[in-house]
Amino acid sequence: MMKRDLRFSRRRLLKSIGAGAALLPLLRADKTDAACYVSGIKRCYILAWTNGMLSSINNWATTGNDPTSWSLGSMNFQDSLKPYMSDLLLLKGIDYKFIKDMPGSGERTGHACFPGMLTGAFYQLLSSGTSSDLGGGISVDQYIGTQLQKGGYKGLVSLNQGSYVVSTGHLSWSAAGQVVQPNPDPNSVFNLYFKGSLPTTTGAGGAGGGRGAGGAGGAPVNNTSAIQKSILDYVIGDLNRFSNVVGTEDKHSIDQHLTSIRAIETRLQSITTPPTATDGGAPVSTVTGTPAACSFPSTAGEPKTNLSASVPVITKLQMDLAVAAFAADLTRVAVMQISDQGAANLIMNWLGFTSGGALASDPNTGDANGFHAIAHENTMRKVTCDTWMQSQLAYVIGQLKSITDGTGKSMLDSSVVVGMNSMRTGTHETTGVPVVMAGSCGGYFKTGRSLGLPAGTPNNGLLVALCNAMGTPVSTFGETSYGGELTVLKG
Repeated sequence: MMKRDLRFSRRRLLKSIGAGAALLPLLRADKTDAACYVSGIKRCYILAWTNGMLSSINNWATTGNDPTSWSLGSMNFQDSLKPYMSDLLLLKGIDYKFIKDMPGSGERTGHACFPGMLTGAFYQLLSSGTSSDLGGGISVDQYIGTQLQKGGYKGLVSLNQGSYVVSTGHLSWSAAGQVVQPNPDPNSVFNLYFKGSLPTTTGAGGAGGGRGAGGAGGAPVNNTSAIQKSILDYVIGDLNRFSNVVGTEDKHSIDQHLTSIRAIETRLQSITTPPTATDGGAPVSTVTGTPAACSFPSTAGEPKTNLSASVPVITKLQMDLAVAAFAADLTRVAVMQISDQGAANLIMNWLGFTSGGALASDPNTGDANGFHAIAHENTMRKVTCDTWMQSQLAYVIGQLKSITDGTGKSMLDSSVVVGMNSMRTGTHETTGVPVVMAGSCGGYFKTGRSLGLPAGTPNNGLLVALCNAMGTPVSTFGETSYGGELTVLKG
């Protein structure tokens, strides 16, 4: 240990107080943690959604090999990404060749690409309805995480999260046909990995004694409510003693991390107030600040996971939890999906849209003002939706860039963020699909570029590159006939 009198490693301390594995960041003073920093910790964050990365009336970024030679998309829909242009690697465009080439009969639209975006494999089941499709192989998140564990990593294979996931259409697979369910509830994520299994204390006459005990001989005192109210209040004494025996850099890291956790916890506590909005009881969040500054909706109200009005609140909370999980090395891979393969009833009321009832032309495809119907319009309403989606990418990029890890660089420098969509615009195209990447993953990718890929470039090459960048090398991924790594990403 850096300090000879440090009695607890980070992991032993967390175990002793019953806190979750993500409550503390990695520390230089902990030999086990410090070993992770020798070559830097690589992390992969994937954000996926459907209905197109852009619309038919706005343009993707121009091409160029440095930020001074290219510009972001038209109509300001990518303005939130401007502060990070040197960190970006933009691709246009990849092809989901597997959906066209696989044998059998079934739907082959952009919506049907959703279960194969991260596998690049022919489906185990291609059906006439996308909700019944089954992925045909392991997804890239599960492969990377599993291989890291085989190499000795002790964290989660991946953290799979969602916001307004109401369909059975899926994204992540541990094997062909074996779905990995996303967790749509930030409260659940927090309780599992941050709060942990804190004990219920008893009175002095009980078996446990300890904090919150009653008088001598008194009945056991159940402190569950107090503990649930604030995990940090419960463990802060232990953490303060722990931080007093580590170095200055670690103390700063602990303070920064706990401030972040406290902010998340406070937001989760604040959402117990009864909602006042009309969308099934969910809040209508309001946007504050300027898009370029990446300001996001307030968290007042109750974010019910099955209501579209909760999407801004839940999405931001999930992203903050994932970044905190990265900082604590709880996981090195995270996948976040906003809605599912259709998003037919995702009504973005925080952008001014309201329910229009069933779509008259096809009542089976959702609400007339749902994201799916708006995507088919491909007009300014779609640009408005696209602009919000891009701002979510910008938010998570900014969060990763704001945290300094043990290498002295930002967490983004050692990470890669990947924004993916199942089609190009809202009209089901499976070719020429844009991808947003950010972060060099420890120098593996050359950022600050916007690339126009050759027609017919399969998605598989991107998946191979992610595996190789994360230190889990492969020569192919998914269908082997589509070749190997998309090496242009390396410069």
